[in-house]
Amino acid sequence: MRFRWDWLSPVVTAPYVPALGPVHPDVVSADLFAAVADVAGTGCFLPYDKDKRWADRKEEHVLVQEIVHRQGITVIPTLSTRGQMTLKIHYYSGHLPDLAEVAEWAHKWNSTYGTRRGGRLIWLQETPDGARTRLMLKTFTGHDEDPRPVLTLDECEHADTFKAFAMQLGVDGFAFLHWRREAGLDDGPVLVVVEDHRIVGAIGPLSTMLDATGRRQQPPQYFAVHPDYRHRGHGRALWRAAMGWGRRNGAAYKVLQAAVGSAAESLYVAEGVDTLGYVCMKELFS
Repeated sequence: MRFRWDWLSPVVTAPYVPALGPVHPDVVSADLFAAVADVAGTGCFLPYDKDKRWADRKEEHVLVQEIVHRQGITVIPTLSTRGQMTLKIHYYSGHLPDLAEVAEWAHKWNSTYGTRRGGRLIWLQETPDGARTRLMLKTFTGHDEDPRPVLTLDECEHADTFKAFAMQLGVDGFAFLHWRREAGLDDGPVLVVVEDHRIVGAIGPLSTMLDATGRRQQPPQYFAVHPDYRHRGHGRALWRAAMGWGRRNGAAYKVLQAAVGSAAESLYVAEGVDTLGYVCMKELFS
């Protein structure tokens, strides 16, 4: 599948790519969109796909034959095969999505591919009005790290409390990470903070990887502080320690996202990240 950049560039108002998610603005190109389409249905990961850390096979792919690509609008549906198959419709345009038209597409594609009814509509905008997610960029430069003690999980004398932290938190990512560690899988360091002889906050696993241009980045991590221990500086200490780790290990930047209005968004903005745009999402029902 080939894309015309003169059609695509005006409507990609934030660096969000189907099946890849947020990327650095300098990475976005017609060739990147084409690369995602070219591996569709193969189960193969692109070398710079952050999801390859977790699986042997890509579980989301573009429905290439259903792509709408013309001047002023590009629509790229993807199918996720994880669990119950799910349809996502990525809508790139200078205008808000026509929900009636999108509903027709969703009905047709659900019928064609046997997905559950409905799906998810995703579109971009430059302002936070009605948006669910802010995309951000952290560029690594020299900076002072928080003096609070932040440890790696492996060196923490209270490492045996990580399981309770993961389960009590109710965040699927940390439970998943605990399971991988118990299975002997090493995804990289996990940083933790301790209070009352227990782990109360964590960020990880830490790693770096090359992007589509060969520039080194730090991919996303799971990041949370136990609700009973928030507003004590633990989140900021973990964030700064993780960013320092990325800088020391050769990463030039980190692209991240957070729910609009969340504590994580407030922290990232306070720490000086640049806003790249906003992602809107709507659950579809048919």
